[in-house]
Order: sequence, then C-alpha cells, then structure tokens
Amino acid sequence: MTNDWLDFLVGQGATLSDGLCTSFGEMPADYPQLSATLTDLGDQGILGLEGPDTQRFLQGQSTSDTHQLDASTTLPGAICNPKGRMITSYQAIEPAADKLLLVMHRPLVDSTINSVGKYAAFFKTTLSNVSDQYRLLGISGPECEILLEKHFKTVPKEINQLCITEQGLLLRLCKEQFLVIVATAEAENLWKDLSSSFQTVGIDYWYLQSIQAGLAQVQAQTCEQFVPQMLNLQATGAVNFKKGCYTGQEIVARMQYLGKLKRRTYRLIVEDSTPPAKGAEIHSSDDNKLVGSVLMSAPANGTSAEILAVLHQDCEAATTLVIDGKTLDVSVAPLPYALAAN
Repeated sequence: MTNDWLDFLVGQGATLSDGLCTSFGEMPADYPQLSATLTDLGDQGILGLEGPDTQRFLQGQSTSDTHQLDASTTLPGAICNPKGRMITSYQAIEPAADKLLLVMHRPLVDSTINSVGKYAAFFKTTLSNVSDQYRLLGISGPECEILLEKHFKTVPKEINQLCITEQGLLLRLCKEQFLVIVATAEAENLWKDLSSSFQTVGIDYWYLQSIQAGLAQVQAQTCEQFVPQMLNLQATGAVNFKKGCYTGQEIVARMQYLGKLKRRTYRLIVEDSTPPAKGAEIHSSDDNKLVGSVLMSAPANGTSAEILAVLHQDCEAATTLVIDGKTLDVSVAPLPYALAAN
C-alpha cells in the first residue's frame, strides 16, 4: 500500500498500526452503538487474472464453480494444495470479459501466484498482483444498506450480488457487509463522499462484523492448515461438490461424503478485552490438549472479545479454554447459517 493513501487516511483522522487503520477515534466500547460504518481494508489484496482462458484456468483450481461468475454475480472460493489444504480463500469478481479479480488476504497474493503459476503455463491467462491498482473499502452495520442508496444508483440486494457502478465495484458479502473496490486514482474522492454518511472506523470493527457473519478467511498465519469444511466454506457457498475436478478435490470430497469432520469453525465470545492473535493455539483447560486455533479476533465492546476459531467438536460445550496461554471464560455464539451434520 502506498504512503500517499496512508497519509490521506491519517489526514482523515486515522490512527495507524503496522500499515492498517486501527481507529478513527472510536473505542471498542462504542461498537454496540455503531450502525453504518466505513473502513479501509488495508489487509486485503487482489490477485488479477486476465486472458481468454482465465475462467477455465480458475475452474481447475477453485473449490467453487467459476462458470457461475458474471457481471452481477461474485463467488467465494478457495484454492487448495494437492492434500486439500487451503492455500488461500477469496471472493472472485468478473468485472469484464476474460478478467477476474480475487480478493484475499494481501500477504497471500504473491504466494498464491507462486503456487498455481505452474498450472497457468498451460492456459492463455496471466496472473499478477494488482493490489496497488485498487483500494478496498468496507461498508458495514445494520443501517448501511439504506445509506448506500444515497451514494450508488444500484445496491446489491442479495449476498454475492455485484453492481458495477461509475464509482467502482460494489458487492454484498453478507447481510450487513458490503465491499467496495475502487481504482486507486478515484479512492480519495469516494472516501470523502462516503464518509459524509458513514462513520469512519478502524479495521477491528470490520473484523467483528465478519466474525458475527461467520466469514472466516485463510490468512498468512493459517495458510495450508485447513481443508475448506473446517472454515465452514461448504455453508457459505464457497464449495461446489457438483463441479469437475480441481487441485485437492478428491480430499475435499472424501471429507464431505466419507470422512468425519471433527473440527470446524465456531464463533466464540471470550471474556477478555484483549483479542488473541490470529493463529494462536487453543488448548483444553482440562488436560492442556491442543484443540484448535484462532482464525480471526476482534474486541466486541469494552470488556469482551469475539473470535472465529477452528475447534474440535468435543469442546463445543466448553466454558473455559486456554487461548494463547491464557485461561479464559468462553461461550459459543450462534452463526447465521446452518451446518449439516457430518
């Protein structure tokens, strides 16, 4: 991310840490009262694919059916290694014919290109890190949809719906989260326009909304650790079990139809105001056995935090867990989608 953009955000009131906007003056205690917010998603990047074989190439790598992509439909998905472990997860957008954008954790863009580039040699497609060509903005909160209608002629009504607008790409990730992708040259003007209606906030509030929506993401700390079902991707439309073969498909399908999934993603409320680090180990408080790891975390208010964690099913009823070396009171919170028994 360029210094010009970060300097602009600081001028708008941002506090930065490790290149990310952590606050615009709000505190975690303010989160329950927030209703419509604007966030710079500086931790997200974009892998660009372009060429006549682009969609066909991704079809052989993706857990989702890329044939469903069009000018009004985006798709979540993942790319696995031959053992079915996810190299990355992403949101795929087709802004024009023979062109795809895969939004993913920014540190994984180059490593994903390195992992699948050898397969691209057999297709008329090119892979490149186009993260600096765009800015990614998050719109979230219970009243965000109403306010978006003041700034965009069309607003996605369905999850994974895409609207291609004059200002940029606008897509709906879940009930209360929208993603805006805008060309870098236009980002400052759009930010100023949106901030006239939306409260600007740091990235932790966006993380909290993602956690409550159950939208886990593969990040650098968890790369190649989990099969898609462990992140509940089969419940969020990111895995299609009827499409053709892709790298790791045999393992993913076997887990779905023949295996016993003993670990999956849970949303946990943790009685600690300091969120644990991504990738932190979770142990049983009874015998200190390793039972899971943290995918994402965020403060929920001034006293507690929420996390998405891959956790062994035997710990579903646990009231205390050892997370990153601290014994904490925890409770399992509901997710907005159903998970079939496996």
